[in-house]
Amino acid sequence: MMQYGFGYGDMMGGAGVWSGIVLLILLIDLVLVGVWLWKQINK
Repeated sequence: MMQYGFGYGDMMGGAGVWSGIVLLILLIDLVLVGVWLWKQINK
């Protein structure tokens, strides 16, 4: 977590994994919000 700005070599190794996890979480959140909105609209 503390490697940001210490050189792109190892930052890319860690950031690729972290950005992938963050993207997955964001996608799941978007899907959940979409389902919730759809349920609200269809009440």
